[in-house]
Amino acid sequence: MLAPIKHLLSNYRIVLASGSPRRQELVQMLGLNAELCPSTFEENLDPADFKDFSDFIEATALGKADEVFDRLSGAGDNKKLIVIAADTMVTLGQEVYGKPKDSADAVRMLTNLSGACNRVFTGVILKHLNGVRKFTDTADVYFGQLTAEQIQSYVDSGDPLDKAGAYGIGGLGGAMIPRIDGDFYSVMGLPLHRLCCELNQLFLEDLQ
Repeated sequence: MLAPIKHLLSNYRIVLASGSPRRQELVQMLGLNAELCPSTFEENLDPADFKDFSDFIEATALGKADEVFDRLSGAGDNKKLIVIAADTMVTLGQEVYGKPKDSADAVRMLTNLSGACNRVFTGVILKHLNGVRKFTDTADVYFGQLTAEQIQSYVDSGDPLDKAGAYGIGGLGGAMIPRIDGDFYSVMGLPLHRLCCELNQLFLEDLQ
């Protein structure tokens, strides 16, 4: 997917504004040698202040990208800087499901998600010297009907405690999900197909 720009990538320092090894692995799958740099941006934006969920999730990702880009710019590296930032959230109806506060909150979320369809929003920012590219990808995730015992067992595993919506599709949580409408990798936290399309346009249009 990145073949048209492969010869250009070595001229750039590509940084993932994240501390997530999972997102780094996804980027590396594309052949990008991206380094991790967790953002110190305080994620305290209120979804109610935005027109829709896409605007909210993009604003959060942009906050991460801006902080990392400003911090790393002029750091003495001769390579031009590109920062990739992403943020993912889960919604059920009009309710936003972020990372659970504790085990009891994870149980609450999963109980509500059981037997229902939730929508995952992943906002992505590509920040470079000339400006910003941004987009949001969505996927509908259908949960099977879960028993209280199954939910508690999953929460006790610790897997859902650091994940939006209290589940991770790439681990144990995947067994709870019989169907997805959308990009699997968007639910994982980084929509790879759309990211490749945007990177190609970035290099062939914005950076020319």
